[in-house]
Amino acid sequence: MPLTHDLKRVHGLDALRASMMLLGLVLHSAASYPLTPLGQAWPYQDVHTSALLDPLIFIIHLFRMPTFFVMAGFFAAFLFYREGMTGFLAHRTQRLLLPLIVAWLVLYPTMVFGFTLAQRGGGFDDLAATMQITVAAPYQLASLAHLWFIYYLFIFCVLAALVVPLLDWLPATTRGSVVSRFGRLAPTAVGCLTIGVISGITLLPMSRPMLDTPTSLIPAMRVVLAYGVFFSFGWLLFVRRDLLPSFGRHPGRYLAGGLATSVMYLVSVLQSPFASPSATHVLAAMLGGIAMWLLVYGVTGLFVRYADHPSPLQRYVADASYWMYLVHLPVVAVLAGLLAPADVPGLVKFAVVLAGTTVITVATYHRFVRSTAIGAFLNGRRFPPGLPDVEPVQAVARVHDS
Repeated sequence: MPLTHDLKRVHGLDALRASMMLLGLVLHSAASYPLTPLGQAWPYQDVHTSALLDPLIFIIHLFRMPTFFVMAGFFAAFLFYREGMTGFLAHRTQRLLLPLIVAWLVLYPTMVFGFTLAQRGGGFDDLAATMQITVAAPYQLASLAHLWFIYYLFIFCVLAALVVPLLDWLPATTRGSVVSRFGRLAPTAVGCLTIGVISGITLLPMSRPMLDTPTSLIPAMRVVLAYGVFFSFGWLLFVRRDLLPSFGRHPGRYLAGGLATSVMYLVSVLQSPFASPSATHVLAAMLGGIAMWLLVYGVTGLFVRYADHPSPLQRYVADASYWMYLVHLPVVAVLAGLLAPADVPGLVKFAVVLAGTTVITVATYHRFVRSTAIGAFLNGRRFPPGLPDVEPVQAVARVHDS
């Protein structure tokens, strides 16, 4: 079992995990204003749109959650080997399951209010009437909404706590062979393409050849399998964390390849019929899997190479990101509703919603969360106000198992 007491903080990956959560603010702030409506994925489409937001939404959706689940697997393994199975499950219950329940109960009515306001035409004049509708049915059309990823992450943690101890029954040579092969293949372009094909196969059962966003409490097995690939990769990456520097050598090549493949993927998706076993559908799924992993490798490499150092501001943002993501969607919905009647370009509305959401979530975190009982509930401790002190850099490549 890896010893992790000397691994203080992996600055680059911590920043990457936070950045993927905060990209959710960008994605959802833009979701009301693309030229192409998002259908059931987003309940409001403003009359003012911008074609510039369509590719932004597409690219962010393509790699954000896959990258997050790779990081989630990495840090879940860290906790498991540090705390043991019982401590790991207790930690995940306190940091994931309980915040999920409380956040949904508190925030969902506000989100319903915001979207209802927008759908009714919006503006300040309609606030009272919309409030009455929301109070009458605060949990109408109840779904997990943007909190779905916390639910699935908790599922993965429970599965990992059950499966990993069973793997100890395998011969040591078998376990060592798997880890060794991962170590040889993972940091290479061939490894990236191979796992991209595997992810492409998991896209075939989706409603379209792309990752579905589940909102039901009944887990969707196709989603569990698809994101399980990313989570498992992150877990193995922790076991072989000495490989991390290799990801930072050529991130630009992976990003360029990912963007080029994403263009081909988008074209194939537009030509692929829904839930079809056609050759076009299969091609789109394969391109999608490869594009996702090229982008995952690229952004991971960027953060390993350029963000793996102690920074008070970077640490503060990482600490704040959980709260900011939890509460942002109701804020986005309300701001979109208030701006609905405004006769301004969609790009301007997007910028206002994003800026307003960022300011509100940061301000509420700083004033009401960081050093309060709410912060202790979410983060396991109260942080002192202001920018934190940071420990000296601990290069992950120098941490060894004993």
